[in-house]
Amino acid sequence: MIQSKITKTLVIVESPAKCGKIESYLGPGYKCVASFGHLREINSLDAIDVSNNFQTKYTIIDNPQKTRQVELLRKEIALADEVILATDDDREGEAIAWHICMLFDLPVQTTKRIIFHEITETAIRNAVASPKTIDMNVVNAQQSRQILDLLVGFTISPVLWKYISRTAEHSLSAGRCQTPALRIVYDNYVEIKAAPGKPCYDTKGYFTNLSLPFELDKDYETKEEVESFLENSVNHDHIFTCSQPEPIVKQPPEPFTTSKLQQAISNELHISPKETMKHCQKLYEAGYITYMRTDSKKYSKDFIDSTVKYISANYADMGSQLDQFLNPKLASLQTNYKEEATKEEELREDVETPVIKKKIVKKESVKKVLKTKTSSKQKVAAQEAHEAIRPTNVQLKDIPETCETKERRIYKIIWENSVESCMAPAKYNKISSKIQGFDAAVFKYFCEQIVFPGWKLVKNKYEKVTKEYKYLLTLAQNSVLEYKKITASFKLTNIKSHYTEAKLVQLLEEKGIGRPSTFSMLIDKIQERGYVKKEEVKGQTMECIDFVLENDELVESKTMRTFGHENAKLVIQPTGIMVIEFLIKYYNDIFNYDYTKEMEDSLDEIAQNKKLWYTLCESAFSSMLTLTDKLKEEKKEEKQEIVIDASHSYMIAKYGPVIKCTNADKVVSFLPVKTDIDLEKLKRGGYKLEEIVESPKTTDILLGKYNGHDLHLKKGKFGLYVTWGEHSKSLSFHFGNRPIENVTYLEVMSILDKDGYLTKGDNDKQSGERQINKTTCIKKGKYGDYIYHKTAKMKKPEFFKLKGFPEDYKTCDTEVLKSWIKEKYNIE
Repeated sequence: MIQSKITKTLVIVESPAKCGKIESYLGPGYKCVASFGHLREINSLDAIDVSNNFQTKYTIIDNPQKTRQVELLRKEIALADEVILATDDDREGEAIAWHICMLFDLPVQTTKRIIFHEITETAIRNAVASPKTIDMNVVNAQQSRQILDLLVGFTISPVLWKYISRTAEHSLSAGRCQTPALRIVYDNYVEIKAAPGKPCYDTKGYFTNLSLPFELDKDYETKEEVESFLENSVNHDHIFTCSQPEPIVKQPPEPFTTSKLQQAISNELHISPKETMKHCQKLYEAGYITYMRTDSKKYSKDFIDSTVKYISANYADMGSQLDQFLNPKLASLQTNYKEEATKEEELREDVETPVIKKKIVKKESVKKVLKTKTSSKQKVAAQEAHEAIRPTNVQLKDIPETCETKERRIYKIIWENSVESCMAPAKYNKISSKIQGFDAAVFKYFCEQIVFPGWKLVKNKYEKVTKEYKYLLTLAQNSVLEYKKITASFKLTNIKSHYTEAKLVQLLEEKGIGRPSTFSMLIDKIQERGYVKKEEVKGQTMECIDFVLENDELVESKTMRTFGHENAKLVIQPTGIMVIEFLIKYYNDIFNYDYTKEMEDSLDEIAQNKKLWYTLCESAFSSMLTLTDKLKEEKKEEKQEIVIDASHSYMIAKYGPVIKCTNADKVVSFLPVKTDIDLEKLKRGGYKLEEIVESPKTTDILLGKYNGHDLHLKKGKFGLYVTWGEHSKSLSFHFGNRPIENVTYLEVMSILDKDGYLTKGDNDKQSGERQINKTTCIKKGKYGDYIYHKTAKMKKPEFFKLKGFPEDYKTCDTEVLKSWIKEKYNIE
């Protein structure tokens, strides 16, 4: 009997984490492998032929993993009957699909390309059932973006090395979007410098039996003014009035785009945009949420239908009309998936006609389609087939506890936002109470009472009954109220704040710099370069005179108060200031916000086949060369320095700012410099040398010998740690911010003994073990580290995964590791 051959279809994705699920959904005839992202790169400016329409020579990325992956893909493609490209639905994903075709000789015009935005069985099967082909317009847009970024990097970064500093390991760099991102932080710094704060008094009057705080609508600027106001308030008739209830509506939140999600997670959980995207990638690959890189604010019809059912079952009252619980604009939140897909396919067929000879669409139809796709006020050209970020299953309110804590918290926020956005507005009644004060000043108090919670039902964190609201409505109009007390506290107002990462994401989006998928990378890059740091901002501490008027007695008090203190804010560093000021002076035409936004708009036009991709590269490269030539004519080739005195100057060296010292014999040496230098003050000659030189700090102490090696106590970026031979152990959990000089050899030995290092010695390094107790240890295996557990009564050992452990299991405190293993696997 002749057996029929089983057809093998190879599905290529970017991330290996998707493969298992996709294979399980598609069945035995399919195999899924990953490219691990891009396989080819442009490795130098020489690879771009600027005189021949920027034709580019790509090479396989030079690292062992990529080499192995290319060979694996070559082997799998040769064995497959059919190849389906399932890279991500964005410019990079489209380009990766094209590179795979080029690298393995697959026909671009006919190789199947599938798109899905959630890893569910329905989505995967639907995608396989309706494949497309590679959109070369999108590929061209990605290629333009990549070439532009390289042109900026290879052309302008060397100028920074020449005039500011060249370093071997931490080179200064300019970037097409990186530099405008840095400029936003710099502009914030300039605004902060120009707004030191305006002194005034914050005055509150406490009235009624509830002692409600009414805010005065006037800020007195001097001690004498507020003192006079308070003295005259003693005999003043404070007349109360209250408005009639006014209905107000609070709209539900919009669906999450990438940038809005990053902002929400940063604000609520204090997780950086970069880390947020990392966790969202895991949630997406696990099938919990839709694709996390999107500009869309719409949902699929299926999701809206399922969410309406969920709202009906969980929030709508018995006997109530369901419609009153639903967003009245719900229809506008729905993607027009089928219609848009048809239009997109018609457009693609038309622009590819010379190659694949498909059905021709009339010119009028193309124009209409193009107009339709670019008429949005948002203008960012989000694909309508994309959805906002949402859960794949609205019934799943919480994901399993086996997931990381941060992933669970991020998912919960996404779930809440998605359901809230589909629900009705919350309705309130608002009243405004006023008390006429002395000097025509008015004390005001605003109060709201919820009438219909709408979307607020999801979190159920709203005040059902506001006692102040009911109470104020009972008070007689134009009645005279006696104050309980009136306070006047000194404050500084109009102080500009440094930006959070969430605020920078918002501004990048508003100014059209980069795309949602690149925001987190840009924020990370300017910090990685040392241009910006996320740090605590020390405020200004000053003596304040406050007043309290109570029982007709005015009491004056003095207190020390700090203004402008901030935590986890983006602060531009001296290196960043010197770099951005240089680039603004000599390359402003390229790095101003409007030009950067126009570049992004042009990339969108290329993706829509409205512009030739290489013309954008020609224009930008020409501008760079013109500005660079002009700079060479204007400026000598010498490093930029700030002169302190005849022998000392401030400059950027290999590892950042230093003081350059030149003695009488012209011998140069360097001194460390403090990090909180005000460059403007330095330029004005406002510092003495001793005020800015950093005294040397001890960062490495030899404690003694341990297992035949020198035992060093060190201070690093994340606190204290100890090293011996090739081993290291974090001590930040044990000693916190304790000065390095105050840690003893015996204390460190005690910790190493407790954590299982003392008895294992150097054999630990070879076997990869960390002893947790007599029955449990961590071992190194073929596929990574794992937990090994075997008691004396057990015939065979048990093996457990370390996935989900929230800390570094190699250096964390043993008790933390023990507790986690016990809780997760119920073993002692």
